[in-house]
Amino acid sequence: MSEYWLADSEARVLGPVSLTVVRDLALRGKIHDVRAVSRDGRTFVPLREMPELMEVLSLPPRQGEATRAQAEATQQIRDWLASIKDRPSHEVFRVPANASRDAWRAAFFALIHRYVPSRLPTDATSELRLACEDAFLALSERMVAIERMFRPGVPVPPPPPPPSAPSPLPPVAPAQVTWRGGMIHVRLHLARGDARPFTMDPEATWKQDSLAVHSNEKVMVSTPAEVTLSFEGHVTQMHATGRVVGVKTTHPLGFSVRMLDLGEDQRAMIRAWVARAQP
Repeated sequence: MSEYWLADSEARVLGPVSLTVVRDLALRGKIHDVRAVSRDGRTFVPLREMPELMEVLSLPPRQGEATRAQAEATQQIRDWLASIKDRPSHEVFRVPANASRDAWRAAFFALIHRYVPSRLPTDATSELRLACEDAFLALSERMVAIERMFRPGVPVPPPPPPPSAPSPLPPVAPAQVTWRGGMIHVRLHLARGDARPFTMDPEATWKQDSLAVHSNEKVMVSTPAEVTLSFEGHVTQMHATGRVVGVKTTHPLGFSVRMLDLGEDQRAMIRAWVARAQP
């Protein structure tokens, strides 16, 4: 089966992916701005030189798919804004209450990046744009207040009491794995403090955009996969497409999936989740 690499105008590369995966992404409205393509991941040519890809990428999204996805994204942002309304800023930005100014700023920019209105597609609904603007404004107002704390003469809040020892993590729970034609759909919920799917398998780590899936489901290497990750304490879910890159035949049984279309904001969230996880 032929494999392709796709590059956008910012030189971000997706691949290797099959023509079937590209078609599925196009029909779901999840792939945009392809400028160059490759068959080996090294030599890229203009999209027009691979007519089979041009044909697939020109397919319009399924009726209502893009609108439905934007409506879901809008509601997730609204729910998240409601959930942080009365929470202290150090919990919203997930830093210690006595963090340094640089730590506050790094956390702020990592979080606000996903709500910058200019990053939205040109066909974004007005409701989604307004929700992103509200989130951008709410986070900016909090950061202004935080910056005031570091002005001369403004006392820095005392450090919080030391946390109690974390409770032992439960055994790794099996993921929900279902089949859709020749593609598997993996649903995985991560409890607070648990980053084992990103760390317990040295060949499937977050640094490789991969995760280990605990499951008795029998799959084969190169099987296309769709991954849905939910994180305890977070309203939004993470969605990615990928493929199975390894199968584990010893206990605990499972397989590893490499996610092929993670954005930088998603990688930043995974890095932060791993950093805060129990050792």
